[in-house]
Amino acid sequence: MSNRLSNRHPSAVLDAFLARRADAAAPISSAVLPSNRRPVVTRDEALALAKAVLGYVERPTIGVQINHRVISTIRIVRNDQITCAQTDELTLNFPTEIGSELNVTVATNVRDAAMLREAVRHAEMRATPPIRKEDEEEDDDDDPIHFALGPHTYLPVSLWHAGTQDAMATFQGDVIVRIVAAMHQSQMQCAATIALMSRAALRTYTLGMTAWGEDTDSEITVTARSADGKASGWSGQAARDWNRIRPERAVQDAITMARRTVGAMRVEPGRYTTILGPAALGGLIVKMGELFNGRVGSPFTYMNVTNNHKTKIGQRVMDERVTMRTDPADPAYGEYPFFPDNGYPSGAATWIEKGILRTLAYDPGDAQDEGKIPLKTPGAMQMSGGTTTIEEMIAQCERGIYVHRLSGVNLIDPPSAAMSGTTRDGCFLIKNGKIHSPIVNLHFYDSPVLALNRLMAIGVPERVAFGFIELKPRYGASDPMGSWPVPPIVVPPVMVRDFNFTALADAV
Repeated sequence: MSNRLSNRHPSAVLDAFLARRADAAAPISSAVLPSNRRPVVTRDEALALAKAVLGYVERPTIGVQINHRVISTIRIVRNDQITCAQTDELTLNFPTEIGSELNVTVATNVRDAAMLREAVRHAEMRATPPIRKEDEEEDDDDDPIHFALGPHTYLPVSLWHAGTQDAMATFQGDVIVRIVAAMHQSQMQCAATIALMSRAALRTYTLGMTAWGEDTDSEITVTARSADGKASGWSGQAARDWNRIRPERAVQDAITMARRTVGAMRVEPGRYTTILGPAALGGLIVKMGELFNGRVGSPFTYMNVTNNHKTKIGQRVMDERVTMRTDPADPAYGEYPFFPDNGYPSGAATWIEKGILRTLAYDPGDAQDEGKIPLKTPGAMQMSGGTTTIEEMIAQCERGIYVHRLSGVNLIDPPSAAMSGTTRDGCFLIKNGKIHSPIVNLHFYDSPVLALNRLMAIGVPERVAFGFIELKPRYGASDPMGSWPVPPIVVPPVMVRDFNFTALADAV
């Protein structure tokens, strides 16, 4: 099968896009984007790029996958050591007809069609040989055409916010001045990371399926420490629209929390009534997404006596006040309405409704085998809430612990959803309805599924910030969506019984 659609040069649309990227590849001092200028590829440009690439590739391919992500970051350390950077990542993947894949990363200095052609040809030469049809195993789930790549209908979404795009060109000077001023006034050692992103993704196949997505996101996280390094506070904000971020508030909240943790005392580990702030609960919920996969062992599936894989759909698995859902169409908390690895449609889902498990995730191949509707493993997650404030939870607690944030959370036992980690940047002992004193951090070992069956009170949900860090991609090392930002996790503060703390953690 030949990929040669035409010997013509790419369209004027593609030429304009490559020229724009050439401007962005200038030295960092002059690479600031003009206001209102789109940093990533448009849909028309992506389609023109895909058409051009199909004309360059010699091997049989069934389509082109394009990912383009531009990130602007500021890092501030010790109040005034400032680093600014902008990264521009354009990745082209070429699934072949018979299962192997060509992975091409086009550098930011690609500025015309000739350089693009050369980059594609070099990548093709470095790729592994294609798999021969006679060597393929039957019913290979990794075969990229084991599901239909024909035309599909996608849920309309609107995740692009012009305020974030514009801020990528202008936010650095203004934000730095305001944050540094607030840090110096605190007489504490502060660090902050601010990141803004624009991203676009295209999945187009010769059999007719085309998926397109574009989104923006932004985040600020601040850590403050006392001069002796023994007290620490943290605050973070995340929003798809940068205009909703309040940098000075994040700085002040981190400083206030650090001041409250001065003089931390030790407490005996054990089971306590525990108030988990949104950042703390979010650190658990973000690890739960993979547990909603209907083909893996989790609290939501089990093996019956005949060793057949069964699910708990229709059974109560959490407190009746808990509902968890994913809605790609939500402009603030949604995500792309397709599988990131292949572009197959994936819609809205209510995973848990009033404590009852309603559905699980299946990739297109597994869904066909199980007779299910394909749904991707949830990344974005919205959890229902209530009206109880953290202050009201504290007032209702005779003796317990308030946890502001968790760190180093790991999923230890998928069948029970047991996780371990450490409290961080704000942990307090509660006595007789009041904060009694800050306490030394604690290790924990507990399951969020079990903890949400011991729910005592629930507050108003909010989006959680996780910071500009490289997390393990949800879809393996080649996750085309990248590892930042974390899809929106929207959770409330909760008060639960008998949360399990296992040991002291002397680290601040």
